[in-house]
Amino acid sequence: MAQRNVVLLIDAENMPPALASAIIEEAMRHGDVFQRRIYGDFSQGTLRDWLEAAPRHALTACQTIAGASGKNGADVALVIDAMDLFHTTDADVFCLASCDGDFTQLAMRIRQGGKTFVGMGRPNASVRFQAACDRFTVIYAPKEPAKPASPPTASAQAPASCRALKAEVLQRAFVSAPRLDGEWVGLPQLMVALKAHQPGFAVEAYGHSQLSKLLAFSGVELADNNRKARLKMPRLKKVVDNGQESRASASN
Repeated sequence: MAQRNVVLLIDAENMPPALASAIIEEAMRHGDVFQRRIYGDFSQGTLRDWLEAAPRHALTACQTIAGASGKNGADVALVIDAMDLFHTTDADVFCLASCDGDFTQLAMRIRQGGKTFVGMGRPNASVRFQAACDRFTVIYAPKEPAKPASPPTASAQAPASCRALKAEVLQRAFVSAPRLDGEWVGLPQLMVALKAHQPGFAVEAYGHSQLSKLLAFSGVELADNNRKARLKMPRLKKVVDNGQESRASASN
């Protein structure tokens, strides 16, 4: 089958430049795109991005200036050029990217002349325009590339629930750590002792952000603005019976 010649016309005032690649890709499905033109008043700030996109996609920007208020010079210029190309070239397919129903008559005229008319637009394109085309393709905005996942932070790696240190781990750490005064141990020294008895020890692994919080959760007594700690000594409950101390019986 011989390669068909394709004309691509883009209504820049109805289509965003982000869709340029998708529009051209769709046009190329129908043959060799030998004409690529965009129409609009590019002096308007909303269309300046099209001027940046045009060189990247080999598009010819056709500058038009609107006449009286409410009149669209770009639509008129596009229709005139389309009919000129219809009569003066051997184009087989006319592709028009727009959502405007005003191009319905152009689509019908091109088809009546024996050419294929392909419309492209966003999902809200005119129903009349879509019906007048041999084929209409909805062009969707490209998806943004997925952002690489950030390395998990210590808090993100922490378990969902907090856990306490085991009693035997605490006991070994307090016994081996050097004392500040009496039963009190400094938190830096206690951290060293915990790592010595439990290689790979990390506060975050227990669901806490600070050693002092982990110790408090584990039932350790803290003092001096959480700079030192000591193990709480359990107290035995005593029952006095007839002046003598004895343990509470099972019946009590």
